[in-house]
Parts: sequence; structure tokens; C-alpha cells
Amino acid sequence: MKRTYFQILAVAAVGAMCSCSDFLDPYPSAIRSEEYILTNPTTMQGLIGKCYDYMAQNYNDNEGAYLDCATDNAVRTSTTDVLRRFAVGVTSPTNDPFETYWDRDYKGIYNVNMFLKDDRGLNMRYMLDEHLDELLRNRLWGEAYALRAWFQWDLLQKFGGRGTDGRLLGYPILLEPVRVWEMSPEEMRGLRFERNTYDECVAQILRDCDSAYKYLPIAHRDFLVPNADDRRVLGAQNWGRLDGISAVAIKALVYLTWASPRFNPDGDVERWRKAAECAKEVMDFKMTVDNVSGGFSVGRQVDWCDPNNPEIVYASRYKSSNDDMERAFYPGGFQGNGTMGATQELVDAFGMADGYPIGESPEYAYDPANPYLNRDPRFYS
Repeated sequence: MKRTYFQILAVAAVGAMCSCSDFLDPYPSAIRSEEYILTNPTTMQGLIGKCYDYMAQNYNDNEGAYLDCATDNAVRTSTTDVLRRFAVGVTSPTNDPFETYWDRDYKGIYNVNMFLKDDRGLNMRYMLDEHLDELLRNRLWGEAYALRAWFQWDLLQKFGGRGTDGRLLGYPILLEPVRVWEMSPEEMRGLRFERNTYDECVAQILRDCDSAYKYLPIAHRDFLVPNADDRRVLGAQNWGRLDGISAVAIKALVYLTWASPRFNPDGDVERWRKAAECAKEVMDFKMTVDNVSGGFSVGRQVDWCDPNNPEIVYASRYKSSNDDMERAFYPGGFQGNGTMGATQELVDAFGMADGYPIGESPEYAYDPANPYLNRDPRFYS
């Protein structure tokens, strides 16, 4: 188990992939030219705001709980479900459950690169008041880097792995908006993007996180903004947007995965140290500075709609209220449909009360006849 308390979604690495140009196409608009978008403060902010629409907004899809069904953690009961077929190796490129995320992530990266190019977003004048304008510019500039880190991290999770030559590869790093609509058909046919190495992708994500942290407020909380007038652009009204502590959390996730044996063949322990260091910074902040609701408690139910819930480091914008996820786990005929279920492997992944894996704890003996005794408190939650 990964010893961080913020939610982690992981996915097995997949092989080589084909690139396409759809994600680089500009958004069609009958009333706004590109020049207008890039010179108008409202539409420039819209480049950043639109990125949040590309982030996950629920759990009952192929990157939410269903994603675990591609691993040993859970099973989809339908034999024709795409992730069930993916898990047993009988899916095909025409039925790729992750294709939509490739397209979505690069749309977000394109928006960010448009905002960052030639310092457009930082040089824009958004407000008449110079002080508030500086606060808003810095916040948006930091968000742009944080968003690009987020989308790149999503790409690395879903598409990072060993290429056909055995090298650890990531995704094609794009730091400039590629204007495919200005290319000739001949240029389009020659448009190719090579995958960067896994380490290069990690380094780019970490750089973007550090840039984001430099410009962003540590958290979107009113009590962290003592000047009431500054709350016109800072503070709790921005809950749902990435902040400084979110950037540190992304770094913790990146380091943790990069440290794992799959992506750390030389066993570099410094990666583990950095993962722990970043995770501790996040948890210390949530437990002390941002201790708005009594601190973190393993026995407390997470309320993803409550911005004051201490377990939430970052939550994307809430989309709708439904009980599809619960019904998927409940048995058929008992307010559910039983479309997925946890495995024994997931149960065994939770260690004992002292944090050691089952069977390895010096303090708590694992009893197969009473397997739920003295387990990690999160197991009971």
C-alpha cells in the first residue's frame, strides 16, 4: 500500500501508442478570433478555466473505481466490459479504454501552452487595481503550471512504460502550442511526436510543480488572506482550483511512482526519500495550518463536497449526485447490481495496525482464522 492519505489512482503501464493530431486542433468559434482570445483578459482567463473541465469529475468511469478492475484490486462481473477484457489481455487498439484521456489531457496542455507562450498570461492586465492585478496574474500563472503538471502526470500514469526496445518511455512532451491548422497537407503527413523517456517526463512534471508552487497561494482559504480586499481574487472562492499544496501532492505522487521497482530499476533510494518528504509536507499542512475541521482522522468518512474536510488535498469540480458507485458494489436485488467487487488481493494489501504487511508484523500476529483482527485502521474505514 502507498502510505499517503490522499486518494491515488494508478494504472498499469501500456505499450507503444500511435499519435494523432485531433487534440491539437483549435476550438471552432464563429464569434471570437484567436487574436481576440489572446488579447482579451476575460478569454485569457477562460483558457485556464476550460482546463478544469478536462479533469475527472466522478468515480463511476474507467479512471475511477472501474480502473481498479484492470488490476488485481477488483473484478468487473461483465465478461464483455472493456476493462475486464483489458485485464485479461483480449482488448484491441480499436477498443482502447484510455484513448479519451490522451485526447483530453493534450487539449488541456494546449490551452496551458497558449496561456504560457511568450508570457502572454503573465503580461496581461486583468484588473485596474495594480495590487489585485498582480495577485490575480500570479495565481493564474501558477495555475497554468499546476494544470500542465496534472495533465502530464495523468498521461504518465496511463501511458508510461517500456517501449519495444526495452527503454522506459513516457509521453511526448509538448511545451509549445502546435498550430496544425497552419500546416500544409504535406507538413501534416510528416507530423510525428516521439515519446520522451520516462525520466524526462518526470523531470518536466516536477519543474512545472515547482513553478506552480512559486506563484500559487499555498491553499485557497480565507483565513490565509488577512486583507479582506485581497479576497476579491484570492481565498476560499477559488476552492476547486489547484493551489500550492496541490502541487506538492502531485510531486509526492510522481516521486512515489518513480521510486517503485517498475520505474526504478537501479533502486535509487533518494526517490523514496523525496516522496516521503513531499507527502509529509502535505500532511503536516493539513494537520496543522489547514486544521479547519479537527484534523485528519482515519475513522472519519470523506465528504468530497465539503471544502473543509481535512482529508481533501484537492478535489475537482463536483459534477452531480448519484448512487451509481454504491449500486455497483451492492449485490443484485439488494439495492445494487453487483457489477464490480473487491478481491482478496485488495484485502491483503492492507497491513496490520502497526503498518507492517500481514505476516511480517513484530507486534501483531496474523490469524487466518480471524483475518480482520488488528488490521490497519483504514481497512475498517
